[in-house]
Amino acid sequence: MKVSTKHKAITSVALISMSDVVFLLLIFLLISSNFVTYTGLQIDIPTSQNAHTDIQRNLTLSINEREEIFINSIPVRRENLIAELRSEIEKNPEIVVLIQADQNIALKNVVEIIDAAKSAGSTRFFLAAQLIRR
Repeated sequence: MKVSTKHKAITSVALISMSDVVFLLLIFLLISSNFVTYTGLQIDIPTSQNAHTDIQRNLTLSINEREEIFINSIPVRRENLIAELRSEIEKNPEIVVLIQADQNIALKNVVEIIDAAKSAGSTRFFLAAQLIRR
């Protein structure tokens, strides 16, 4: 008795493994993306080889080339700076103050901004810098 076996060609493609690969690539791209958003102000901040980004709630304190001061993109007069900062810090005492200063302004102005942040009660702040790409 002869048993006949037919060799049938595979005509379908297993898409399950390919969808797994696409899903893993999507997860990798989402994790490796940079989620920090910057304000719409045009500030040329200095570069640093050790700069990094932290994803957390922060208060952006900016000073541009014309020495205009902004809190979260809203212009603030220098004499009202401490009061404005204090009101924001009282809303969230754990807030981090991100200081963005144009690289062409004097260090004296940056120190004044840092002093204002400390006077307003900020205990957590850092300076923004761009990462040098190699």
